[in-house]
Amino acid sequence: MASTAGVHDAVRDHILDAAHRVIASHGLAAASTRAIAEEAGIGAGTLYNYLDNRLQLLARSILRRAHTLSQPLADLPSHAGKDTVAGNLRDFARRVAAILDELVPLFAAAFSDTDLLDALRHELRTGALSAGPFAPHPIERYLLAERELGRIAPDADCHAAAALVVSLCHDRAFHRYFRGETGEPTPVTDEIDLITHAVTAPQPSRHRPGPRVPPQP
Repeated sequence: MASTAGVHDAVRDHILDAAHRVIASHGLAAASTRAIAEEAGIGAGTLYNYLDNRLQLLARSILRRAHTLSQPLADLPSHAGKDTVAGNLRDFARRVAAILDELVPLFAAAFSDTDLLDALRHELRTGALSAGPFAPHPIERYLLAERELGRIAPDADCHAAAALVVSLCHDRAFHRYFRGETGEPTPVTDEIDLITHAVTAPQPSRHRPGPRVPPQP
C-alpha cells in the first residue's frame, strides 16, 4: 500500500517486479507463487486478484522486465542528424548488449518450459508488452529518419539493415551466454561499419536490364 496506494495496475506491476527479483535471485524453478507473494509482501491468495495463474505471472514478469530495460532504446530515432550514423548504431549495439546479457538467460529458461513458452507467446500476441530489444523497430525508425535527412542513400533498405543490426546483437548475446562469457562485451565495430557502409553508399539499381538488342546492320 505504501508504494502503490492500492491502485490496481500499480499493485500488479509491484507483483511482477517481485517475481522478476525471485527469478533473478533463485531461478525460474524456485519462482513459486508463495515465494513471489513473500517477496511482494502480500498474501499468496492476493496474487490471483491481479493475475490469472503462475504461468501468466511469470510470462508477464519476463516481458515487463524486457520492456523496462529496453525503454531507453526508444530514443534512438531522436539521434538522427547527430554525430555519425555508424557511431549512433555502435552506441545502440553497446546498450543492447548489456540488456541482452540479462534477458537472454530469462528467455532461454522459458524455452525449456513449453507451458511457459506458450504463455509468453500468448502475452506477446495480446500486444500489451513487447519483447524489447528482440524487435528492430527503433533502429528502422532511426534509419528512416536519417534517410529523410539525406545522411543515408535514398533507396537504402532500412528494414533489412535494422534486421541485420538486431540479428548481430542477438548472435553475440547468445554466444556469450552459451560460452559463459562475462565482462564487457566485445564491440561490434567492424560489423556495424559494414552495415553503415551498405546504407550510405550509392545503392545499385534494383531493376534488371532488359534483353540486349543486337545492332542493326
